[in-house]
Amino acid sequence: MRKIPCRTRHLVPFVLLSLPVAAAGCGGDAGPGDAGPAAAGLDSPDISLAPGVEEVYTVGVLDGAEWEMFGSVVGVTFGEDGTLFILDNDAGHIVVVDPSGEFARTISNKGEGPGELSQPIGMAVFPDGGIGVNDLTRGIQFFGRDGEFLGAAAFNMTDGAPGNPIYALPDGTILSAELIGGSLSRLLGGDDAEPEGRPIRRYRLDGTHDVFHAAWPGPPVEETETETQAGNVLMVMSGMEAFPLPLSFGVLRDGRVALADSVGYRIKILDASGQVTATLERPIPPVAVTDEIRDAERERRLAALAEGGGGGAGGRFIISSTVSIGGTAGRGNPMESEAMQEAMRRMQEDRIQDLMFPEEMPVIRNLAVDWSDRIWVRRSALPGETGPTDILTPDGQYFGTIAPDALRIPAAFGPDGLLAYIEADELGVQRVRVVRLVGDQLLEAFDTP
Repeated sequence: MRKIPCRTRHLVPFVLLSLPVAAAGCGGDAGPGDAGPAAAGLDSPDISLAPGVEEVYTVGVLDGAEWEMFGSVVGVTFGEDGTLFILDNDAGHIVVVDPSGEFARTISNKGEGPGELSQPIGMAVFPDGGIGVNDLTRGIQFFGRDGEFLGAAAFNMTDGAPGNPIYALPDGTILSAELIGGSLSRLLGGDDAEPEGRPIRRYRLDGTHDVFHAAWPGPPVEETETETQAGNVLMVMSGMEAFPLPLSFGVLRDGRVALADSVGYRIKILDASGQVTATLERPIPPVAVTDEIRDAERERRLAALAEGGGGGAGGRFIISSTVSIGGTAGRGNPMESEAMQEAMRRMQEDRIQDLMFPEEMPVIRNLAVDWSDRIWVRRSALPGETGPTDILTPDGQYFGTIAPDALRIPAAFGPDGLLAYIEADELGVQRVRVVRLVGDQLLEAFDTP
């Protein structure tokens, strides 16, 4: 990724815990607004930031109390007072940890009954402390702060089910990009017209939903398919797209939304009705996808597959996977047979070899919004590398860029500079580590060639 040069050396006082944030630009004046006299405009050269953190607590162990032996942590979020909520898919419950890191209680349990969670995949906390959980098979389950079950909003996956992550809006609704939506409806022969673009929907407790904003669909992509067969089992899967367009957003404290959905460095600011009110852009061009980049991305994914991973199969799917099973002899699940597992591995290799590549790699990989309404923008990088993270405000102030090997965007932001990361140790034991940003540091903006 080509960087904007910064050729002047500065000592930079930087306060992340509260706005305004001070940062010195490279030969530029501050932009408009109240972000502080040293904040730069979006056309500023890169300014190096290295915010430090202090450890607060870590939860999650191999052998201990039942609540802290996590199975599959699929989401974390903070409440207004710093309480941490941890969603465990395997256990089907939410672990509540108080601001000091002590266990407080669990909410819900695995099951199919009222207030129980079957396949939870995402969670959000409302300003009043209420909790919304996206249960893949049962819609959004709503709980009070103390865990009382308030009701459920079931959604039909054929006409727009919420995905992950989900975000709580100040008006008590949930915002999420579609999980499958119109694509599944089309496969099942539905007649409903699909919204233009990539829908972001607003979901309500009464079960209704509508399109909050239609993100840019991007340039057309040629659809491909890969198929494999083991015995009487035929499996057909859609192709994968490398370097997919971002569809990443975060909610500001007043209900506005920051959205990245483009190839270039472009962030839309949406109002509470989903209308674009501003656009933030930095002059960082996309990188053209060359044969060298294509080969490197295929090699990276094949290596991940060989190590037991999915080979980066999480790219944007053009159509949903389908499985057609004919009459099979013998007993047992044919999908679990050794022959089918080997066939699926070969299919994944074929899909990687047939990766669909865009002409340009999007500049932005993803973004998030912290509790001070700063926008953290992670930029894309070449295969096998990690991109830097820019810190912006919704009114167009640029505070600086965090290096790829430094602090990364957390799984959740909290009040007073809290950050939560979902990690795994060398044994694969999941844990949640909470740290706090340290302010009032002297940071140096190093020369960038």
